[in-house]
Amino acid sequence: MLRRVLTTLVGVPIVVGCVYFGGFAFLILILVGAIACVNEFYNMMRLKDFQPVNWVGNFFTIFFIVFAYYALRKHWEPAHSAILTGAALATLISALFLRRPKKAIEDIAVTLMGMTYIGWFFSYFLFIRALTERGAYLLFLAATIWVLDIVAYLVGTRFGRHKLSPVISPKKTVEGAVAGFIVCLIAAGIFGYYAGFNMVHALILGIIIGVVAQLSDQVESLIKRDAGVKDSSSLIPGHGGMLDLLDSFILTAPVVYYYLVWVILK
Repeated sequence: MLRRVLTTLVGVPIVVGCVYFGGFAFLILILVGAIACVNEFYNMMRLKDFQPVNWVGNFFTIFFIVFAYYALRKHWEPAHSAILTGAALATLISALFLRRPKKAIEDIAVTLMGMTYIGWFFSYFLFIRALTERGAYLLFLAATIWVLDIVAYLVGTRFGRHKLSPVISPKKTVEGAVAGFIVCLIAAGIFGYYAGFNMVHALILGIIIGVVAQLSDQVESLIKRDAGVKDSSSLIPGHGGMLDLLDSFILTAPVVYYYLVWVILK
């Protein structure tokens, strides 16, 4: 717990500052997180005797994020989806040079999954950040998920009795998940006011985040369980790996982004 607290006290101001001021510092923040996460993912897959095309996965993880950064500046957002198509084609072609033709399908699938799961979904952090001048929507998302994770962890550790998913994540409890969801709604109502949402939209976003963030966490737990590891790495004291730290954000960011642009900002 002490290491968790100290890491949080150091990390949160850096994240908030980069989100608030944006620019190149924010790009570097997302790139560092994405590169760490995608390599943690590929390392876990190697434990299952897969051989992802590491350089292809890393290249396109970086490319997705950098392209999103410049697409927002040049108004190239419609081309964003074409990049994923190009990445898929390049990955399939790279399979011709693999030395394991009998495992090519698995290795290609793992490579594509890593760069999509990390690089593609991380690019949505930049799109959310760009919707407001000082990143209010992204700060809303981050603060709400942080509150959710902290409450779910504390309540689950102290009062949890019923396992949420014993096979996938034995330490997660129903009590922690419910408490996290309820407090997520409260946090969304509070932080939503400062982000400029009306109460209805704030609560709907709270519901979306409260559900999807916990599902996103479970997806990463499933990956770790399948790979037979407790943490994605030991990079961050008290938290495990970068992927462990950001797991709740990965699937939540695109869902929140589309609610913002299709409903609130339409």
